[in-house]
Amino acid sequence: MLIGGFYSVDGALLAKPPVKEAFTLRLDADAEQYTRKIYTNNGRTASVYALQHCTKKMAGKKVLLPDYLCLSVISAIEWAGLPYDFYRVTRNLEIDLADLESKLDDTVGMLYIIHYFSVPQPASITAQLRKLAAARGLLIMEDITQALFSTSPVPAAPRTIGFGDYVVASTRKWFPMTDGGLCAINRTMTSDDAPTLPSLANAYDESVYQELLISVMRPLYDADPALEKETYLRCEKRANASRYVNLTPREMTAASRHIFFHTNAEMLMARRMENFRCLYDRLQQIPEITLLSKDIAPDGTQVPFGLTLLAEDRDELYQHLVDHNIIPEIQWVLPTDYYTPGEDARYLSNHNLMLQCDQRYGIQEMQDVAEVIARYYQKHP
Repeated sequence: MLIGGFYSVDGALLAKPPVKEAFTLRLDADAEQYTRKIYTNNGRTASVYALQHCTKKMAGKKVLLPDYLCLSVISAIEWAGLPYDFYRVTRNLEIDLADLESKLDDTVGMLYIIHYFSVPQPASITAQLRKLAAARGLLIMEDITQALFSTSPVPAAPRTIGFGDYVVASTRKWFPMTDGGLCAINRTMTSDDAPTLPSLANAYDESVYQELLISVMRPLYDADPALEKETYLRCEKRANASRYVNLTPREMTAASRHIFFHTNAEMLMARRMENFRCLYDRLQQIPEITLLSKDIAPDGTQVPFGLTLLAEDRDELYQHLVDHNIIPEIQWVLPTDYYTPGEDARYLSNHNLMLQCDQRYGIQEMQDVAEVIARYYQKHP
């Protein structure tokens, strides 16, 4: 079987009735801060939706973005017609507050925050962000795509995640469905800030079709691991690119909503944490790699998106894994045509690989992944 890569649609879940019609954010401690949730077709259109929602407040303003990010984030800001600038992220995935504060002037209207690889930004940083936002009248958008099921430690003062005016995420990357994004709006955003909720376009577009093709292909590779994988990887690349041709916010498809609301979240979280622990314990014994992902908290407040490592020979390791039916991800190839990232962001981009440890797999698959990496470094010390 293949380990990693895009999900295929879970038809078994489609055959069952959904058990709910709303998604509970674990970061929402009182379950009332983010009562307005909009379910879109992907994470980037969720960001566009949020920016359309606050058009009045953002008039003449720009967004400050982290310099360690995916091109799709910039695409969403540009689609919404807003200017932007960048602040630096350190090599340990924390916001460089000194650099961020040096970029603040009267033209800044929003801070875009990413919580990387399931671990929220530290309390000392989030407290300062909230203070800056209050003093300067700034909006905060939190991207929780990599931390969808993470929450602040209890007790937490202040919250380390779930304090923004908007929370956005790509839910598709956590569930077996073709599409899915989430925009949650803080109740503090009054009608004076954003008079009306923008409308959503029809759910179906080219990206849904491309993802369905992946669902057709994926079982073939699971049944016969000897099949060449370049065709599959090209299909994944096309499917991913199709999501960003048009960033008009669309509805989540009915099928994806069905799966989203039916998935057993407790099982999902438990399996991911168990798989992560297996990978983490084994990989930290390999001296040639560095684990970028921080160890998850024992209290269950952090649910892994994946396990990310740093390797000096990243590209060779990537190909070795693909040759052994493991599809890792690079988070991310920085879009340097748009800006000049800091040294730390460049290093992270050039050396990282993310390994999937999601609910599709169990301990045996994680042990197999770790063994493939261990054998590689036995041959390439």
